[in-house]
Amino acid sequence: MIIEQKVKNYTVFVKKDGEKYIEIFKDFLSYNHQVIKVFRNIKDTKVVLINTDYGKYILKVFSPKVKNTERFFKSLVKGDYYEKLFCQTDRVRREGFEALNDFYLLAEIKTLRYVKTYVMLIEYIEGIELVDMPEISDEVREKIKQSIYSLHQHGMVSGDPHKGNFILQGNEIRIIDLSGKRPSRQRQAKDRIDLERHY
Repeated sequence: MIIEQKVKNYTVFVKKDGEKYIEIFKDFLSYNHQVIKVFRNIKDTKVVLINTDYGKYILKVFSPKVKNTERFFKSLVKGDYYEKLFCQTDRVRREGFEALNDFYLLAEIKTLRYVKTYVMLIEYIEGIELVDMPEISDEVREKIKQSIYSLHQHGMVSGDPHKGNFILQGNEIRIIDLSGKRPSRQRQAKDRIDLERHY
């Protein structure tokens, strides 16, 4: 179950019993957070690993700077991309598929359905990114294919199943950076074609 509430000028979506995520978000607003590692720092996107009283999390801040008029009209018709992704992730994990990384909190500054700024708190997965593996075994390749097949069975798509979007955690494959787009047959087919190309 997802709870919606206001925190300052943000509309915040959080999982039920997600008080600790609200607390982490408030610490972020107060600049009271410890950055361990910067993954991305460009004009419109910041992605960092933070340390909190509750462990490590990925914090992503996205403030789109281009195509604002197009994005405004698209938001009126199609709704909120990240809100859909948040709800899809929650649904799929409740259905028992836990290969995808969890999405704990989504905060937005928005006018009508148009969002100017997104703040996301996402599960940090400790493991080995496939891009860092010198060689990928047949067993791991098969696990990747099975994870994408299961993702499709649960009504989601990867959208970009390259090596940087899979992490080997112990013996399990975890999927990161998923798409909130509708899982059409064309998008599922693209996932499968990309899998063949990358693996």
